[in-house]
Amino acid sequence: MVLVWDKTLFDEMYSAVLWTHGVRGSPKVPSAAGYYWIGKKASAERQIAVMLAKPGFASLSDIAIIGGGYGWTAEILIAAGINAISVDTSPHILATQATSEETEIRDALTARGFDPDNLPTLMDPDDPNAVFTGDPFSIWLRTDGKRTSIAVVGEDMANNGSRNKVKQALPGNLDGILTEYALDSMETDAESLELIERCEQLRPNPAAQVVHLISEGVGDLRLNTKTQAEWRTLLDDNGFNDHFVAKSNGVWI
Repeated sequence: MVLVWDKTLFDEMYSAVLWTHGVRGSPKVPSAAGYYWIGKKASAERQIAVMLAKPGFASLSDIAIIGGGYGWTAEILIAAGINAISVDTSPHILATQATSEETEIRDALTARGFDPDNLPTLMDPDDPNAVFTGDPFSIWLRTDGKRTSIAVVGEDMANNGSRNKVKQALPGNLDGILTEYALDSMETDAESLELIERCEQLRPNPAAQVVHLISEGVGDLRLNTKTQAEWRTLLDDNGFNDHFVAKSNGVWI
């Protein structure tokens, strides 16, 4: 059975661990909370850099990220000059994409015994020895306060109409498809192949690159039902030998 990404599961799998910091001689305070974008940006940038360095990927211009959640990876691609969209059917993500994370951050601070409106001194994010004098929430939240800067495309690609809506959401011609950990939430080969087939049907031509990003080794069987080699075998045995399988650490086969 496919995982349902409701708020409880999303919080469990994606919440950033609170950590503390401060200036010399000042109390330690949480520097982040929740599954906020800033805490995920560095790792996403590294993954995208690996992908774009592969042969055939540097020329990509229009990428659809399947299972892309709030679109954090799409934002990295957009910042690199590539048109990108996030495709996700999670009711929780679709319902909250335009809302703020401030409530979650405040709740996390309160749970740790802090008053969100009266925090101890924070260090400047750009200078660990300097006092930050601005609003702490300006460190943790985006400028617009929302969880994402892009609109998530809520399509399952189960038919031509749905697939066409995905293509139409891109300003140019689709030339890259990335499944972002979506394969790891498939409980059976049949369900995995259904998603893979939908990606193949979305593919406008054989030149369009398809990459399946997996999280092998995370230690959670709900998200890691197959090894990278097993995914490769599943793809090859079913005629998808030109799809790539990539681990989050940059190993591709």
